[in-house]
Amino acid sequence: MKTFCSIICLLMLFLSHQVVYAQQPQVKSPPKEESAEDFVKLEMPLEEALTKITFVVTWLSGEGSDEVIFQGENVIHTPDYIELRIPYEDDSGRYSSYKILTKYAVETNRYIFVPLDEWGGGSGIFRSLHAVDKKTLRTVEEIALGDRSRLKEIILADAATNTVSITYIRREVIKGKPTHDPNKAIKAHLRMIDGKLRDVADPLGPIPPDMAFFRAGSFFTMGSWKKDAETDEKPDHVVFLDAFYIDKYETTNAQYKEFIDANPEWQKNRIPKKYHDGDYLKHWNGNDYPPDKGNHPVVYVSWYAAMAYAEWRGKRLPTEAEWECAARSSWHWGAMNADTANYGENVGDTTPVGTYPPGASGLYDMAGNVWEWCLDEYNPDFYAISPPHNPLAGGTMDTILSDWTNVKTVRVLRGGSWASNAKFVRVSDRTRFTPKITNKARGFRCVKPVTP
Repeated sequence: MKTFCSIICLLMLFLSHQVVYAQQPQVKSPPKEESAEDFVKLEMPLEEALTKITFVVTWLSGEGSDEVIFQGENVIHTPDYIELRIPYEDDSGRYSSYKILTKYAVETNRYIFVPLDEWGGGSGIFRSLHAVDKKTLRTVEEIALGDRSRLKEIILADAATNTVSITYIRREVIKGKPTHDPNKAIKAHLRMIDGKLRDVADPLGPIPPDMAFFRAGSFFTMGSWKKDAETDEKPDHVVFLDAFYIDKYETTNAQYKEFIDANPEWQKNRIPKKYHDGDYLKHWNGNDYPPDKGNHPVVYVSWYAAMAYAEWRGKRLPTEAEWECAARSSWHWGAMNADTANYGENVGDTTPVGTYPPGASGLYDMAGNVWEWCLDEYNPDFYAISPPHNPLAGGTMDTILSDWTNVKTVRVLRGGSWASNAKFVRVSDRTRFTPKITNKARGFRCVKPVTP
């Protein structure tokens, strides 16, 4: 009996502890938080967020931008778009406008992708795709879709990787009449990587650290319309390019020495006469570059030598259009002076690559230091007949690259040099020389296409 009572007491004590425990607040494990880098919660409906975004709209000239917010009395809401009308100051009743295409705005883990139309009151409507940071509700990257492009569809492809798929049809002109051809729809898969929109079709690894990336489909105006421009810079014309990488720096003496050490047939005393003018690597002592100039751009190299080096690196020389696209995206030409570029004999010689500040795209010395060889044959009238997509003068890409050792025609150089005055370091200026020519102010940099 005593044992039985002891057992009953122990059971009652245990149950009392359980009741007390049950009455105490339970401590739950905190929910697993998403990384702020991977996921940002939008604290409002998407359509409301669109009216709070600061759209940073880049001017077509590439020389500045506007900030646009869809708020105020001049905002019009419709089922398919939100329009901001900005009246002209002349009280004429005319206006310019911006339109958010709400139908196609999509949200990913960190970004909102928003197509935006810009109309300046003329006949041109320019459409761009904005990647908007959900933390700041501000444009962080904008890509142009082209004049009057018609969106076919834009869908969320992968929220976790901040990727969208977009299909659009670019405006075309046939026999002088604008038209849209649904059979020529342009499809792009775009991903935000390191704050830049990149084609998912690209290698998804990191961009080579010594190169900058330019995406496919973007357009720019090549050449110049200004009165003081040379005849061969006219007419200015719109160009579309496939994606490419371009070297951040001009090729240096140290890099070129690696090439000739690995390819003795291109050494100073062994190069065939057909590939140079007699001054090839004139300032070198045999196969050694001048002391303390390893990081200076290599000079006294012919177009043939530049082509050989680029091929050895698995690259090629840039087309004239690729060079100008990169230059226009990399340099605020209005701010050029002795502190931002090596030109006008301010220094009296080449300077080490990277001495001057880089442009917006991370490229150095796109103006000055040395003239840079391009792939194209020089044709002063080419701009009048230039195709809009991947223009290249003097043959096709395949024919030039497969038979460059037999090229005889003059080739293009761009960018000006340390010895050039301001006129020749303009972004649209063109010069040319025969492919054998070498000079103390001529060098090169390389590009690499994203797809062969």
